[in-house]
Amino acid sequence: MSAKSQEQMAQATPEQREKGMKISETVTEVVFLAGPVMGLIVTVVIAAVLMGTINFGFGGRAKFSDVFAMSYYASLPAVIKTLLGIAVTWFQSPEQFNVKNFGPTNAAALFLDPQSSNKALYALASSLDVITIWTVVLFSIGIAIVAGVKRSSGYIAVFGWWILITLVSVGTAVAFS
Repeated sequence: MSAKSQEQMAQATPEQREKGMKISETVTEVVFLAGPVMGLIVTVVIAAVLMGTINFGFGGRAKFSDVFAMSYYASLPAVIKTLLGIAVTWFQSPEQFNVKNFGPTNAAALFLDPQSSNKALYALASSLDVITIWTVVLFSIGIAIVAGVKRSSGYIAVFGWWILITLVSVGTAVAFS
């Protein structure tokens, strides 16, 4: 979907175009095959960050194993987004598929064109996602329970990280657009 990539492909020879497509297919396959391993690594990082935040910032007493299990459980709504993304691929042409925003559960997927929209606005609208907000709420409740702190502490810790990550995402989009 990148205009720059499309321009490069249009200027390439048929052999270069075919080689580029094969490389693109291979990278896509590797990314999807590595998904479960990457999911495990991401969950370990999330659990460690949340455990540190709730234990040191809010006086909680969470154990890593409890936070890790809660993180996997709270991440389950992402399965719905993945299934929606799979369903969308049946009704869209491959050229319209956006791997960065594959599920139509956020404002960007519903109202903005990924190529012509302002990149910062698109990044911000992508973060306003029903499934993501549901997941963040589950994380908030879960971390408060496993750490033995007030729910408001769980909400502050998790939503604080989510807002920070959203701001970094928008800032990155501004910097590289």
